[in-house]
Amino acid sequence: MKWLIRGGAVAAWLAVSALLVVGTANLEPGQGEHPVDAVGFAVVAVACLALTAAWRLPAAAAGAEAFALLLYLGFGYPDGPVLFAGLVPLFALGTLRPRRLAYAVAGGMAVIVVGANLATGGAGVLDLVFVGWAGFAVFAADALRARRERVAAAEQAERDRVLGERLRIAQDLHDSVGHAMAVINVQSGLAEHVIDDHPEVAKEALGVVRTVSGTILDELNAMVRLLRDDSAPLRPSPGMADLPALVASANQAGLAVTLDLDAPGIGRPVGGAVYRIVQESLTNVVKHGASSAEVTVRADESGLWLDVINEVNEVRTPGPDLPGAGISGMGERARATGGALTAGREDGRFRVSARWP
Repeated sequence: MKWLIRGGAVAAWLAVSALLVVGTANLEPGQGEHPVDAVGFAVVAVACLALTAAWRLPAAAAGAEAFALLLYLGFGYPDGPVLFAGLVPLFALGTLRPRRLAYAVAGGMAVIVVGANLATGGAGVLDLVFVGWAGFAVFAADALRARRERVAAAEQAERDRVLGERLRIAQDLHDSVGHAMAVINVQSGLAEHVIDDHPEVAKEALGVVRTVSGTILDELNAMVRLLRDDSAPLRPSPGMADLPALVASANQAGLAVTLDLDAPGIGRPVGGAVYRIVQESLTNVVKHGASSAEVTVRADESGLWLDVINEVNEVRTPGPDLPGAGISGMGERARATGGALTAGREDGRFRVSARWP
């Protein structure tokens, strides 16, 4: 493919060079003009060679074309196709380099052409045509640049949107897996502790482990399918309506969680943040060995507020700490949806509070 592109470029250069040479050879000098001699053809050859660098070194190529035009017209040769050799580097300059430079070079070429012809007394319509085409070359390059920038901005915006969506999926997955692993850790530890004396309790705990692990495996499979197939339908993120099921799952896992929910009409972005903050808070409750928690979500004229309160258990449940975003992650979710979050001990209890005005 590269050889085809290079071959096409060489063929185009040869065709343009041939037109310049043949067109110059057939010029008839007017009054006061000199016929094109060897020096004139040497200048035309310089203009042809400058075209080879138009897309690699557009500024240098434009400067070479301007110098060739100055020599050609300064020697008093008749106006011809060599005048328009500078349009190619002008277009390349306007496409690849700053706009001001392209306009300045185009203006300089126009001054050279018109000034040199005025100095030799040969200014005519062709000079005005060159000025118009030089301006058109720069304007066309500017329009192409603007379109290219718009396309690039749209593509970058789409990449940012996809990246943001995948980051949201990864964060949701982190919260879900962290919650499930905390429950599995506690319930499996409980089963190991009571399996000899209370096998029925161990059996119940293992049943919770099986249920929770099956749920998180289903969610993992769904996430993987989504990430592999961009055409797969997006599953709605959990929101306010899913809080009762989340609390019921925590209760089934052995926590004593109460839910006071009175927040109708909350949109999905804020509702999704509330759900994930409650989920992460309950995960921390399990990880730190507390046995109960109170979840309150209410909305009034001043806004929406969320509280998750649990007793502080100074003796933590044995088991590995689960890596994760923790409180900082909850704070990011709150801020991303226009809210604020605080967390800390208060009167012997641990409180996570979030507010959305």
